[in-house]
Amino acid sequence: MEGMFKVTLEDEFKKNPELKAEDIEEIQTWIKTQPHLPTVPDLMIVLFLHACQWNLEDTKKTIDIYYTLKTEITEFFADRDPTSQEIKDIAKVNPIVMLPQSDPQGNRILWIRLNECDPKQYDFAASVKYNTMTTEVFQLENGTVPGLVIVNDCKHFNASVFWSTPMKLGSSYTRFTQEAASYPVKACHYINAHSFLEKCFSIIKPLFRSKVYEMFHMHSNMESLFKVIPREIVPKDYGGEGLTLEELNELNLQKLESYRQYFQDERTMRVDESKRVGKAPKSEFMDWTKGWWLSAMRKLSFK
Repeated sequence: MEGMFKVTLEDEFKKNPELKAEDIEEIQTWIKTQPHLPTVPDLMIVLFLHACQWNLEDTKKTIDIYYTLKTEITEFFADRDPTSQEIKDIAKVNPIVMLPQSDPQGNRILWIRLNECDPKQYDFAASVKYNTMTTEVFQLENGTVPGLVIVNDCKHFNASVFWSTPMKLGSSYTRFTQEAASYPVKACHYINAHSFLEKCFSIIKPLFRSKVYEMFHMHSNMESLFKVIPREIVPKDYGGEGLTLEELNELNLQKLESYRQYFQDERTMRVDESKRVGKAPKSEFMDWTKGWWLSAMRKLSFK
């Protein structure tokens, strides 16, 4: 698995003065005391250290949750084949790409759009699968970057799409992004925002940690977004100077297909609960999500 990375440990030490060889060694020593965990490559440990701001205890917890959730949430992390019809279909409905260039701070931009479609064509689990495959391949090729900035085009996000998302999977994905991410998210920008989206955000706010929610920014026009993301790196169909989102999406699919062997091999990177010492990491919010969802259904009205 280590050989799938296009970067080296030497590259990471040059990029990150805070990175210490002894910290990698300590994490590897700890992993050996956790027989339920798979073998974790040094470069994966670097990604988690970076995402956790070099805090060793946070890194250990995040690694455990990451592989635990990858094992538990089979809807997202099983059968990840970039040549499958599932991925080809969701890519048409829900383009997800990493823009080729960084912003002035060195952050990379993950651009997501939901195309106009019959809600029956939108598969939330497949969308998450395509998303995680895209970010994983990006990290294999680039290692650590200062941060990730996410742009969501919400023009076609509506009530039908919202309610087509299974409650359990929605809350599981929220947990994964907040407690198990192997990269630091700097900001989430929502373009073509409308009143329905704002209403949704007022309802789902309790699902997010306050620091995470503060990263969310609504934009009613592109000029507002261009103040934080340079026009020259934005897709052409959004008033930028880059390739169109469809062109980038096609390139992304081709790239993922070249990593098909990685996704086949990665299926073994799961936990064995029969060997776990102690209890599995507990979610901070999963216990009350069901009650929240029922409350949200009562509060939201779609007119």
